[in-house]
Amino acid sequence: MSDNKRFFLPIFASILVVIGFGMGYILHHKVDSKRASKFEEVLDALDEMYVDSIDKDKVFNQAINDMLHKLDPHSRYITANALRSEQESMQGSFGGIGVRFQLIKDTVCVIKAIPNAPAFFSGLRSGDQIIAINGKSFTGKKITTDNVMASLKGEVDTEVKVTILRNNIKKNITIIRGEIPLETVSTYYMIDKEIGFLRIDQFSVPTHEEFVVAAESLLSQGMNKLVLDLRGNPGGVMESAINIADEFLAKGDVIVSTKSKNNAADVSKSTEGGCLERVKLVVLIDEGTASAAEILAGAIQDNDRGELVGRRTYGKGLVQQDQMLSDGSSVRMTISRYYMPSGRSIQRKYTGDYEAYMRDEARYIKGELFSQDSMYLDKSKVYKTKKGRRVYGGGGVIPDEFVPLDTTGSSLYLTELNVNQIFSAFVFKSLQTKRTKWKTIENLRDYNFTSVDLNAFTAFTSSTYNIRGYERLNKTQTLRINQQLKLEFARQLWEEIGVYKVTSTYDKELKRALLKLR
Repeated sequence: MSDNKRFFLPIFASILVVIGFGMGYILHHKVDSKRASKFEEVLDALDEMYVDSIDKDKVFNQAINDMLHKLDPHSRYITANALRSEQESMQGSFGGIGVRFQLIKDTVCVIKAIPNAPAFFSGLRSGDQIIAINGKSFTGKKITTDNVMASLKGEVDTEVKVTILRNNIKKNITIIRGEIPLETVSTYYMIDKEIGFLRIDQFSVPTHEEFVVAAESLLSQGMNKLVLDLRGNPGGVMESAINIADEFLAKGDVIVSTKSKNNAADVSKSTEGGCLERVKLVVLIDEGTASAAEILAGAIQDNDRGELVGRRTYGKGLVQQDQMLSDGSSVRMTISRYYMPSGRSIQRKYTGDYEAYMRDEARYIKGELFSQDSMYLDKSKVYKTKKGRRVYGGGGVIPDEFVPLDTTGSSLYLTELNVNQIFSAFVFKSLQTKRTKWKTIENLRDYNFTSVDLNAFTAFTSSTYNIRGYERLNKTQTLRINQQLKLEFARQLWEEIGVYKVTSTYDKELKRALLKLR
């Protein structure tokens, strides 16, 4: 980059930020047309005279985000296209065909054709490969997941034509798109006669309704104890998390409170009649548990309603709201802070360095994922639960029982397999010819891979990807390879419920939770 470019680009970006916000204000409030004129002048000058070609939209968007991130790490600018995608996720459905796919060796592979969805009714099946969409080839290194999603999604009752490859035979299929639900309660089942397991992936508008359906199903099967899995849950719709907390808490318990600059504190309290008020509870959390998921976990902890097992949560204690702009984009700005029932804020410290905040370097440098003694505790921010137990503010929700991150069996060989998605590729190929080796999840869970199975896998990795090294692994590392191979078979055959039933045999957080419930 030239010295001129290095000097002027940040200046232009900053100018665009200021003028861009001025434009947003003008378009909504119809005042101060001078700002609009200045905006056009700067864009024209950049387009005509700047030393290098630049992507004006990209520079402008990034500059807005850079300015917002000086205020806090969670305010951000969202383009119209990105906002539409996020709104689909939050509303819990979209127009599409109903398949789960993965790009394997530059080919769209159908991992699951969802039963009773449009693609299944039209003849698409798990194991098929989509090689063209609406007459356009969809193979090769230029194909991305976003490309495929954009082509398969569309308005309900519209048509999409796909060309598939099945058993080396091409077939053309016409599919009429339908309303496809995005389920956020991805897994629930009975571990034994008393204990249920329920996982929430994120919080959308329908999540509370999904949760109640799942909870009532488990209750009907005799559940009186529950493991609620919030690990890796990034949050989402706050109201859904509050409503789910209400299902566990007795009438009148504080769930969360929010405070903003212009309004008095808003306190959410539980109502009577929660369907899980008498169920013994353990909640699984980790460093990926964030936002609305932290509200739910914190409400359970501060009201002494259940125990939290795992690792300290992400630490997001800020609430955002979209300010829509005229072109369909949005400024998602922080409008309030939320506080747990004990009064604590769990927002992590922010110094203005956005990249460092997102990397959460301190957590890793101090080793708190592996040692309870290294876990961050801000002893200047001590609060009390309903029964007087100590809890801490200032950076995530601290679990009642710590479980270190499990890295046993890690190896460079395993890393290389994961980076290249080799487990997915091998399992997909295996299932194309035989999908009935295991009739139930339990059959797979209890199966021990033979030397013939493993030789087939290692031969595939070396011949197809030129990756070798299995024979140099120790016993623990070999076991980890076997576990991940079994997990991938479970995922492609039975989706999330298969994954969690298989991993339950070696899931350390789940095992710790079960010890508390039995």
